Amino acid sequence: MPIADDYAAIELLAAARADTGIPLRELDAHLVAHPDALRSGDPECPLVVVRLTHTLRDAGYASVVPPGCAACGKITPGLERVGPSGRICRRCWTRATRSKTCARCGRLGRIDARRPEGGICSACYRRDPLVVEACGCCGRSRAPVMRREDGTALCQGCWSAPVHVCQSCGQAAPAHTSRDSGAICRRCYDAEHRPRRDCGRCGRQRPIAVRATGDHPDLCSSCYQGPEAVCSTCGRRRPCFRDRTGVLRCASCRLRPQRPCCRCGRTRPTRADWPIGPVCASCYDAVRGQPRECASCHVRQPLIALDDAGNEVCGPCAGVAVDYACRSCGQSGRLYANGRCTDCVLGERLHDLLAGPDGTVATQLSPLLDALAAANRSRSVLVWLQTSPSARLLARLAAERRPITHELLDQLPPSQHLHYVRQVLVHTGVLPERHEDLDRIPPWLEQLLADQPRQHALLLRPFVHWFLLRRARRRAAKHSSHTPAAGHFLRRRVLVALEFLSWLDAIGVALHQVQQAHVDQWLAIGTTSRYDIAAFLSWAHARGLAGRLTIPSRPRQDPSRLISEPERWAQLQRCLTDAALPLDVRAAGSLILLFGLQGNRIRQLAADQLSEREGRTYLALDRHPLLLPPRVAQLLWQLTAAPIPSPLARSSQRPQRRWLFPGRLPGRPISADTLMLKLRRHGIVVSSARTAALIALATDLPAPVLAELLDLHISTAVRWVTYVKRDWTDYLAARAAEMTAAHSESRRQAPPS
Repeated sequence: MPIADDYAAIELLAAARADTGIPLRELDAHLVAHPDALRSGDPECPLVVVRLTHTLRDAGYASVVPPGCAACGKITPGLERVGPSGRICRRCWTRATRSKTCARCGRLGRIDARRPEGGICSACYRRDPLVVEACGCCGRSRAPVMRREDGTALCQGCWSAPVHVCQSCGQAAPAHTSRDSGAICRRCYDAEHRPRRDCGRCGRQRPIAVRATGDHPDLCSSCYQGPEAVCSTCGRRRPCFRDRTGVLRCASCRLRPQRPCCRCGRTRPTRADWPIGPVCASCYDAVRGQPRECASCHVRQPLIALDDAGNEVCGPCAGVAVDYACRSCGQSGRLYANGRCTDCVLGERLHDLLAGPDGTVATQLSPLLDALAAANRSRSVLVWLQTSPSARLLARLAAERRPITHELLDQLPPSQHLHYVRQVLVHTGVLPERHEDLDRIPPWLEQLLADQPRQHALLLRPFVHWFLLRRARRRAAKHSSHTPAAGHFLRRRVLVALEFLSWLDAIGVALHQVQQAHVDQWLAIGTTSRYDIAAFLSWAHARGLAGRLTIPSRPRQDPSRLISEPERWAQLQRCLTDAALPLDVRAAGSLILLFGLQGNRIRQLAADQLSEREGRTYLALDRHPLLLPPRVAQLLWQLTAAPIPSPLARSSQRPQRRWLFPGRLPGRPISADTLMLKLRRHGIVVSSARTAALIALATDLPAPVLAELLDLHISTAVRWVTYVKRDWTDYLAARAAEMTAAHSESRRQAPPS
């Protein structure tokens, strides 16, 4: 803190009465022992230091921090008394010297009244039977603060201060004080009388709500959030405020007066009193979350006031020092924590989550950090970081500082959270992509066999690893059309084999003793899923573990749950026209009711499968594009433009397919079970709707056309055509006539040779 020259320093010392005698010696000794005394604000100092800091601050030296009262934090030159922890103001000294023990509660404090047993404090006075009486409004026994004209008492909660027109701002509000010109509201009084200094947290010059102490700097009203305590309502330890009854509540649980909102008109708890009037919590978040250009200063800010012409303006243009600007990036809008926006808070918390013991983020996790920071909705990511077990698992992996690999994750107990974390790492490029439906089988198998007999585990492990998984991986490497359903079928075969072995133990038959009669009996008493035992018995016979056993083909059953043709058209009309249904339900339901597509096929549709030629939309299911009706095409095009439902991480490392039906896992489509459940909730039973659609198509089309149109196996198409028993002679004749006519037309238009 340099002084301009020696003469200026002498004048400042003289103004602080510190230039001669004992004050000068005390100042010199204290500065030698505490060189930062003029900047620390420590109240343990001589009185001359207090006078000098105030003199320097008044002279314009902003880096000087005057000491505050060691008890209340008030910054004043009148710290003439010394308390146990430093200098205190006159008020705190008076309170400390005049405090006495309450005769009822035993606490040390100010005595408000005398009773036969002795003096009582203010808290006991408000509960004294001689003082309290029934409130004329709420009926509770409280100390009266006002009486009606008929003498009925009103408690503090029921009494409302009379409203006057403030002579400063013109708003109708309870009067805080009065002048010769009229009443003054609390806001205007604070704006005029509360000291305006640089806030120690946001750095802006604003009225100081809480003076600096040894624990915190000066705080303005926006930055002060109350002392940390346990909220009496939600039980969480958060910054709390004490209400009129002395109960501590956090900002979320604090009781607020209910008044009509100036924006929506509903009578709800008031979240803020803006120049336009009181606003509820919903409108408060809506205005702050959608900043717009101010009609006066043309800066993009939350518009909380109106000018004389009725245009919406921001707080500073209306004379209110409220702009809701982030203290880190300066962008105005909805703040999240400590006066900062969600983007700034998210970057800091992501670094804390993924940083190792040395405070740095590993190079391997940099793509994940960038992808999470660039999420569409940063507030959703912040909630995910606070509440999700997946985020805690990521933090634990980052803290271990080991390279994250698929093998490392396979060593962890299988869970949905582990599966989600793995998919996030794959989606963001941290881990290479693999056939997750197949590679999740080994840990699932070990978990399944953990409580099974040892002889069963010795059979099933080689069956799964050397037969099922080997064939499935070879097929996945050869065919690009590998689907996650392969893992489901593989698990089902393992469970059926385990069920068969358990049944053999129950009847006392070993595997090598199984006869055809045993197999037939087991198939007869169960569902058709037991026919999947064929793979296990074939493998066991090839290795000499069982005899030659025959498993018949799975019995085919005719469709039993059917809907009528009028009902199918009614459901299709509802999907095409009912805007109240979710868009994905309308699109998926239309494809099922019109073309009979499988749910597993629908969920894997991507935007690149849609194409438009000559004003018509085609959907590429296989080699032959499927022509879509205009309304169905419109629904699918809307799905391509719809926002992805909150992916926490969007990868920039690799190109990602735009799924028409995205799921919760980043980069993956919705699961078949979730899609079917969603359709069922809206009245569309997939099996019945698909059966009705295929029957209608098989009635009008021959098997080869049906197979090519819907990408069905020819055997499946023949089975549906056989079920409806339609003679295709007329169709073939009409088709031949059409081809003959087309050939004749082409010959007629050909130029003569």
